[in-house]
Amino acid sequence: MGKVFKRITRYKCMSAIYYQGKAFGESGKVLVESKNNNLFVPGMINICLSVEIFLKSINASMTNLEDEMEVNGAKVYQGRDETLKILPSGKGHALSKLFDGLPNDIQNEITQNARLEGYGGCVSKGLKEYDDVFVDWRYIYEKNDPTSLGTHPLFQLVNAVSKYCEANLDNVIFCSADEV
Repeated sequence: MGKVFKRITRYKCMSAIYYQGKAFGESGKVLVESKNNNLFVPGMINICLSVEIFLKSINASMTNLEDEMEVNGAKVYQGRDETLKILPSGKGHALSKLFDGLPNDIQNEITQNARLEGYGGCVSKGLKEYDDVFVDWRYIYEKNDPTSLGTHPLFQLVNAVSKYCEANLDNVIFCSADEV
């Protein structure tokens, strides 16, 4: 039997995660644009969830075990599907913390995208406005404060992060295969 390797691949933006976020974002947009007041809050929550997933897709990694074998005199590697793990780059729901955990060069690129979207403020501070959205907006009736449901700067920021992801889908930034 041949050697077994553990492969780790890190992506600038992993499409397997990103496209799940895109689905939430698109559905949120449909709900918000429906002009049905009952659908506004669920739409905004979906859009916030899309930003969370986009941020987790950046610097995400995939690991799996691979068997080395010889076929027609050449070494080939066959992955074991049952060992495949996709690991998002961050944990939690606080959008600002997920953004702050990214490398500086990526934060800078997203900030440039935000400026192109018309948002000139600090991206981390803009995202911080939505850190508690999953708790606060689910129970909006308890707050009795419709001003807490602002769309600015959320739409500009979701577009900025999405633009970064679209430009970097499945670009590998690191790959290793160590014998186990």
